[in-house]
Amino acid sequence: MNKHLILGLAGAAAALTAAAPAAAQQWRWNEGNWRTIGYTTVDGRDSDTVNLPGVTRQREIRVCALNAPLRLRDFDIRFANGTRQDVNTRAVLNAGTCTRAVDLRGNRRDVASVRLRYDPVARRAARPLVRIQVR
Repeated sequence: MNKHLILGLAGAAAALTAAAPAAAQQWRWNEGNWRTIGYTTVDGRDSDTVNLPGVTRQREIRVCALNAPLRLRDFDIRFANGTRQDVNTRAVLNAGTCTRAVDLRGNRRDVASVRLRYDPVARRAARPLVRIQVR
């Protein structure tokens, strides 16, 4: 009887310990009033474009990798009025991390799409899920 009780308590403690970091990470995503406006799963080549719906006027943008690491070389931001902004990052985004906050040129710009350029993802590796956030 004591064996089963000890194993049950150890299992419950392990489950609580595993749930704590996930809750902390979820809180970190919402910090600073960031709002998610688009998702994509990169296909492994070397670039992808995320078309963003709607009209939103924003000041800053960042790119986050969710489930797998991504070597992001740069990303191009295309605005609704046809202009664009190129951002060199040369960053390795580990799963659950984001780029720095990038100020958008102009005053509260309307982002139409974001083109991601990254190093090719290995064929057998997990495809990173990328999230575009603005504020």
